[in-house]
Amino acid sequence: MNSATPVVLVTADDYLLRHWQAAAIPHPTIRAGLDWQARDGSIVLVDATMAGLPDWHDPWWQEKTAAYRIVIADTTPDDAEAFAALQTGCFGYCQAAAPLETLRQVLEVVSEGGLWAGQGLVQRLLGAINQLPLGKPGPDLLESLSAREREVVHLASRGLVNKLIARELGITERTVKAHLSSAFEKLHIKDRVHLALLVNGIR
Repeated sequence: MNSATPVVLVTADDYLLRHWQAAAIPHPTIRAGLDWQARDGSIVLVDATMAGLPDWHDPWWQEKTAAYRIVIADTTPDDAEAFAALQTGCFGYCQAAAPLETLRQVLEVVSEGGLWAGQGLVQRLLGAINQLPLGKPGPDLLESLSAREREVVHLASRGLVNKLIARELGITERTVKAHLSSAFEKLHIKDRVHLALLVNGIR
């Protein structure tokens, strides 16, 4: 994301506003209400406790998520709420008062087109994807990967965290991260959810 691109912050909480502004550095920020206006594709961090925030089934969400990369920030995160947010087209769901470094990672991932969700939700999504009765992709799909990268990819797509993948393959977590990063680049994907979809022939 270009450092000149503003991040829209939708909150009525002054503490969260200051916290989010610090996390967004070096990007400029704009404080706004639910009627915000910004450049298409802008990242918009929305406080889940905002008064008047529409129900997840409201058409308002379709209009907003079609134009912006919305991240819902909740002071009391809940997997069901996170799942609903992602279903509406939001790019992420996170703890509103998360450490600055975590919030910076959220903004970075979303700016590059990835999705952000808590580990619990990601595990649920990966588990659900792997239960779908769909055929596996053709053999040429993963041929650009090395044998070890394919092993790591298959384990990651099943929902295993890096520590368990490392234990399963007898390698270090750092090596697992390196293989995943290389695989993501070769497959032109951004995160584990997209990886699971790809491996299961959904994309």
